[in-house]
Amino acid sequence: MRRSSIVAPLILIAIGALFLARNLYPELPVLDYIARYWPFVLIAWGALRLGEIVFWAASERPMPRFGVSPGEWVLVIFLCIFGSSLHAVRGFSSWWPRSRVMIGGLDMFGENYEFPLSGEKASGSAPRVVIENFRGNARISAGDANEVKVTGHRTIRSLDQSAADNANAQAPLELTGDANEIHIRNNQDRVSNGRVRLTADMEITVPKGASIEAHGIYGDFDINGVNGSVDIISDNAGVRLQDIGGDTRIDLRRSDVVRASNVKGPFELKGRGGDVDLQDMQGPVTINGAYSGVLEFRNLAKPLHFQGENTTLGVERLPGDVRMALGDMTGSNLVGPITLSTRSRDVQLSDFTNSVDINVDRGDITLRPGVLPLARIEAQTRSGNIDLALPPNAKFDLSATTSHGEVNNDFGAPLRNEEQGRGAALRGSNGGPTVTLHSDHGDVTVRKATAEEKPAKEDTKSLKKIEQ
Repeated sequence: MRRSSIVAPLILIAIGALFLARNLYPELPVLDYIARYWPFVLIAWGALRLGEIVFWAASERPMPRFGVSPGEWVLVIFLCIFGSSLHAVRGFSSWWPRSRVMIGGLDMFGENYEFPLSGEKASGSAPRVVIENFRGNARISAGDANEVKVTGHRTIRSLDQSAADNANAQAPLELTGDANEIHIRNNQDRVSNGRVRLTADMEITVPKGASIEAHGIYGDFDINGVNGSVDIISDNAGVRLQDIGGDTRIDLRRSDVVRASNVKGPFELKGRGGDVDLQDMQGPVTINGAYSGVLEFRNLAKPLHFQGENTTLGVERLPGDVRMALGDMTGSNLVGPITLSTRSRDVQLSDFTNSVDINVDRGDITLRPGVLPLARIEAQTRSGNIDLALPPNAKFDLSATTSHGEVNNDFGAPLRNEEQGRGAALRGSNGGPTVTLHSDHGDVTVRKATAEEKPAKEDTKSLKKIEQ
């Protein structure tokens, strides 16, 4: 009788769990996880097969002729081709080594050899500083002198000292240009020996009025205290900015983190990455791309426009904070108009002012306005509950409906419950703006805010125009 294996059922369970996770959390970066961790499938597969063979041997059963069947070898080859191709396509690295062995971006053979870097060039008070074709880490700060100064070291990984010396000689540090525009070249692309790998850690001091333009392959940029603009383009970089006086534009194919604080000009970010943390931004903020980490925004003086893979958010001003993580979004002290469209998130907004328009495919919506009189509120979810907490003296014209669920009324008259097919409706008006709530599959609750929820205050100054 042919022995059965538990490997195939476990693989089916794993594939089903993967697709289920994708359906429940559309913003889960499943392809990125597969691209990074697909070798674990082979490891788990081999461990299970080895465990089965050990069990058969301990049970004194006949040993299999082959540990892995020919059909399984075909599947292994397919998995290797698929996994390595996906790893390269998703932009993590070139999987196939080029005259060297690399795992996780690190060379497995050779040693690190370090060489000092230094250079300086006189400049004007507000030069344009361009960093070209960079690999490594650059820390850029503003100084008092009218000069561009570079210090630091270069790391060359090579099999021997001679090859490292030759590579260092082929790639001299250069500062070229005139007083108004200075180019910093590390010349790593000049090295003809494909068996060596060059990176640089540079400390760059520039005049306070300088503008920075950086083009990188991979590595981090840390920029502090410049009054000019910042323009960064990189395949893979972490970016940290502080006290930037001009416009900021960042275009990253991939990043682990983008962090910025006290940026005075417009801020534009696009690409792919992990965490994004912005605070004390005085200009408008525009973000367009796919970000799988935690996104936090605090104290934004101008409009925020966020366009992700499955989420779109627009806020006129953000004196408070917004936090978006996998599966949820929370926000406090937002100034509208506020627009939000997302596929799968639980949304909680409190202390917001002006109009709100929320559309969620899957997720609960919890709303607590921050100022009276109320402004227009529209919230709908295809699958989830809606909870609206209002102060007892709020004025509104309410229409709350659910296609498959219940409506709960904490206000009493003039609100009245109505039957609506398999669902229910709650309607009524006491003279305020339109409030429209709808859930396809879920309950809708309109209740009085509790003392712990700090009910909304009257906007006696009437500084903001409320949309009716």
